Amino acid sequence: VIARGQVGTTVAMASEDPKLQEAIAFLQKTNLNGESVYEQLAKVVGKVLDEKPEDAVDLLETSVIAKKTAFKPADPPLMAADPKNVATAVALKELYCAPKREIDPESGEPIEPTEELLNEFESEDIVGDATMYQAVGLGLSLSEMYGVMLAVKRLGEEPKRNCGSVRFFGKVLGTNGDYYVFETSIKEHEPEDPPPETPAGEIPPEPAGEGSNEYTYFVCSHLGGAFVRLPDVTPKAVVAARKIKKYFTGDLDAPVWSYPPFPGNEAMYLRAQIGRIASATVVCPAGYLVVHQEGDAEGPKKLVIPGSEGYEEVEPKYEEKEDLQEMREPVNWSHRYRYLKKQGRVETYEPPDDADPEAAPVDPPEPDVDPELLSTLDGDTESECVDWGSCVMEEIDGSAQKQPAWTSCTSSNVVGVKNQTVAIKSMVWPGAFAVYQPGPKFSNCYVGYGIKNAPYVPAPPPAVMTEADEIPKESDALPPKAE
Repeated sequence: VIARGQVGTTVAMASEDPKLQEAIAFLQKTNLNGESVYEQLAKVVGKVLDEKPEDAVDLLETSVIAKKTAFKPADPPLMAADPKNVATAVALKELYCAPKREIDPESGEPIEPTEELLNEFESEDIVGDATMYQAVGLGLSLSEMYGVMLAVKRLGEEPKRNCGSVRFFGKVLGTNGDYYVFETSIKEHEPEDPPPETPAGEIPPEPAGEGSNEYTYFVCSHLGGAFVRLPDVTPKAVVAARKIKKYFTGDLDAPVWSYPPFPGNEAMYLRAQIGRIASATVVCPAGYLVVHQEGDAEGPKKLVIPGSEGYEEVEPKYEEKEDLQEMREPVNWSHRYRYLKKQGRVETYEPPDDADPEAAPVDPPEPDVDPELLSTLDGDTESECVDWGSCVMEEIDGSAQKQPAWTSCTSSNVVGVKNQTVAIKSMVWPGAFAVYQPGPKFSNCYVGYGIKNAPYVPAPPPAVMTEADEIPKESDALPPKAE
């Protein structure tokens, strides 16, 4: 107020000077916001008289301060939230929260959860495995793996799933969405009613719980999301998947546009690729598991851990390597799963002798190798197995040479570091790896696009059909006149 009065007095004293009046009128011009230099100078003088700073000459800085204190920014625009992102965030929040308890309809009180209501299942130490992944720089982050552990718990405890074991297979990446894949073994498979019929001329799939369908796979698009069971794989799908290369879209119902045509949607294609990857890359330390045959010579064979509960007398017991660096050699690792043959099955299908002669014939199986179960990885590079050792060829000194099917790394290159972690990585299926620590403790995982690292040779188009024979036509001309 004093400043405004002093300026007003000065203006009144010089009101008769036309040049001064013109200057004051210029200073009183306002901008679009209604501000003028005259008002700003009055605020500066008032601020100096009120605060009485020691350096009162620095009016420019004082003017800037006065300008800033009067500025009020506009409210930021509200961004509309994507409903899909909101649903994902809510599902992840519920995953980390305690499960909601069911309400007793008679008393109206919540039912206390008991172990009898939950399904008992076996699982790996997922959080412990995540620390090994982080040590070698592979796999998912610790925070994401903790969410995976909660998802495994939710899937395994559901009574309707009836899972005997749950293993985190990995994460398959896609263009518009990803898949978290969980491998389960079902305690007892319920027979389908009616049972599926195999079209005439096609190779029938292996039953659920056997061969290529020994394990059942569930997927979810995000942690906390609903689990979707993938269909059992068919030989026709495996054979077709080996002839194409496709990125996943993240939509299980999406069609698979390819040539040759793929028999199914993306859910079936994903299941076929999972079967191929698991057959080629799920491994264990050599000697950790042995093939045990129960009962007589015709009894079922299965993999067991010598010395474990129920198999204390099984020999030989696993002996750890004295030098951890030896685990970097492929000869010290073995395939845990059976080989998925060219026919698309684990067990070769032979057409029965009493087949219907009028039905479409089934093609006889192609000549194929049959590697033994628990065969070591040192033979993968030169292997003739379809999904095991067909590596990309590299030109070296003018000649094509096969690259190793497996490579290795350690958590530290410093000599003498204790408690290291060793990892082997598949070069045939980029993203597949296994880690190992003394104990023994090991784990398998896959994080990739589900595409094999092999040359892609498109299938040729079908042969051009021959021209149809000309059909004789009756002549429209009049018959010749009789002589």
